[in-house]
Amino acid sequence: MSLYPISLRKSFRLIASNVVWIFIAGYFIFHIFVGARGTVSWAKLSKEVETLEEELRELKEENDFLENKINFMRSDNLDLDLLEEEAQNSLGFSYDNDIIVLLPRGE
Repeated sequence: MSLYPISLRKSFRLIASNVVWIFIAGYFIFHIFVGARGTVSWAKLSKEVETLEEELRELKEENDFLENKINFMRSDNLDLDLLEEEAQNSLGFSYDNDIIVLLPRGE
């Protein structure tokens, strides 16, 4: 004969099974929000994608600018003013009547 009546054993099993199901549901709910593929991670990745897309746009603009500059320096389409400006910048050359303004680095 057992210490507990049959209805008490059944209610204990029912409570224990409910607790197990609550823990299982809690586990999945936790991982839906905080897990590696959860909503928090998704929000972080979305923010990173926006940042990288902006950086890509800036790099494409810089690339277009540099390609345009290169096109003007090709022998079939040579822009003498641009060539002279680049030579002055590279070699540190200046004319006597040029006004030189020195700026601090980084500006």
